[in-house]
Amino acid sequence: MKRKFLIGFITLFISTSFLVSNVNAVPGTNGKWPSRFNTLYINSNSINSPWATGAAKWYNNTNFKVSTAVGVSSTYYAVNVSNSSVTWDGMTSKAVNNGILQSAILNLNTYYTSNSMYTNSVLAGVTGHEVGHSLGLTHTSVVESSSIMHPYTFNSDGSLARALSPSSSDINFVNGLYPAFTISSEETESKLEDTRDDSLEDGIYIHPSWAVYYEDKEALTKAADLVVKGKMVGEAKSDFNKGDYLNYTTKVNIEIIDTLKGDYSPGQIITISQMGGTDGQVTVFSESSTHLKDNQEVILFLRKINEKTFIPLNEDDGIFIYELGQFKNIRSNKEL
Repeated sequence: MKRKFLIGFITLFISTSFLVSNVNAVPGTNGKWPSRFNTLYINSNSINSPWATGAAKWYNNTNFKVSTAVGVSSTYYAVNVSNSSVTWDGMTSKAVNNGILQSAILNLNTYYTSNSMYTNSVLAGVTGHEVGHSLGLTHTSVVESSSIMHPYTFNSDGSLARALSPSSSDINFVNGLYPAFTISSEETESKLEDTRDDSLEDGIYIHPSWAVYYEDKEALTKAADLVVKGKMVGEAKSDFNKGDYLNYTTKVNIEIIDTLKGDYSPGQIITISQMGGTDGQVTVFSESSTHLKDNQEVILFLRKINEKTFIPLNEDDGIFIYELGQFKNIRSNKEL
């Protein structure tokens, strides 16, 4: 059975660009600050990191004047973390209420960024990316690598995946959100309405910068600890430490149908953890995560977190759902 599945699986991988999407050529937004002037406070343990350089990319080129200072703030704050159980090198969480940003917390993951590949210029590109999120920007598409809001830092061959400074499109977009001249509150709301996704709810939005883009089947398979075909068979218990929004997850159980890479057998149950979830009062939305539903048949490219818990590689990038006779990537809608 495993051999039969392997042959069929390889047949499905006929495209080397199945993760490419044609949407979001320029950044979008799910909120903006009420003022174009703000101060990003940097944790004292992170003062030697390139947060100030990343912020300056926007201060010097756009109408949004984000200064930096050493200190702690519950409203606008940057801090370095070290987390080996994720695939992001940077992350921004922001609280949004009726399209207005209430707070933004920015993280640089030194588990990745301490690698020699992260030169000073690359580090400033990652922090600049996260500052862009903190202004209200979302990601561009995979094909828009000229934007600092491109979702990935490196390609799997080690080449740089994104621009290290805001593009002209990025700058124009931010300037549209934050005009240099004074306008009425009605005009401000109108500009926000032009760029806001009305389906977005109030809550916490998290935006990862993925360390690596797996641009073909070999790269994605090589990076995975486990590759399986399976079916979602119910929710698992999701634990929440209230207020620790980056660790809000939604967990589901997957019954394995067959395995391409790894030692698990058909019929075994594994738990998949996806970013985002709710504690009953606050909902955390992950820009890169589409939560699985009961009875969905999937092919998953997974990283192991513990004995029975896994995360999809780069969230939606690692999930393919069976639809109309084909397995399609949940992010790009491209067929395997």
